[in-house]
Amino acid sequence: MWTALVVVIASVVVTAVACLLLGRSRAHEQADDRDADSRGFLGAVISGLFIVALAFYVVIVWEENGTAEDNAAREAAAVADACWQTGVLPQPQRDHVRQLLTSYPKLVADDEWPRLAAGGSDPGTASALTSLHAEILALPSAPDSVKSARERILERLREITDLRRQRLDQADGLDNTGRLMLFGTIAGAVGMIVFPLLIGFSGRTRHVLQMCVTAAVLAFVCVVCVGMQQPFRGALRVEPDSFTKVADELAGIP
Repeated sequence: MWTALVVVIASVVVTAVACLLLGRSRAHEQADDRDADSRGFLGAVISGLFIVALAFYVVIVWEENGTAEDNAAREAAAVADACWQTGVLPQPQRDHVRQLLTSYPKLVADDEWPRLAAGGSDPGTASALTSLHAEILALPSAPDSVKSARERILERLREITDLRRQRLDQADGLDNTGRLMLFGTIAGAVGMIVFPLLIGFSGRTRHVLQMCVTAAVLAFVCVVCVGMQQPFRGALRVEPDSFTKVADELAGIP
């Protein structure tokens, strides 16, 4: 929040100073009216490029967040399904497997999820998943009911492992296309402020105010975009609600 405020205020101050220093006089502006059409066209092109890059970036971020939320729901559902399959397992393996399955969503929600914002992972969560694999592989292959449950749980564990890997990959941030669109958004925003100053801008008060407001809006948009580079931080961040709910569900399994 404070970073965004500092960036917006700094952008406004720099823009205002630049307008006052580089702003042309009214007489100069009137003498140069014959170029107004070409300047307006170039300004519209820069604005259009900014809007297109911003639109693509928002779509990419929206899809990434949607994928992360869907994957989290699928991962939590796989944990619940695996836990329901443990009813036929022999003791003491059943209690060990259930304990690990019950602790996994809590570890994800409480320990690993906060680290995702910084692109990290939780070693404890990885260790719990490894222990689960070891416990299931150590189960006997007879009778048939235990063998069938063992195979189903292994399928769910493979799904959990794959979805967790995708979650950690998403925590690393956007792919090259997303980074390109972010760069285009920031470059377009800078161009919308720099272009009028380079080609000649009136230093009248209303024009300076207009440029300052525009700079503030563009700076805020860029800060928000930078903060949404991955789905686990920023204004649209995905929360671990799926794991929190499934943890409560598993606590009620007899």
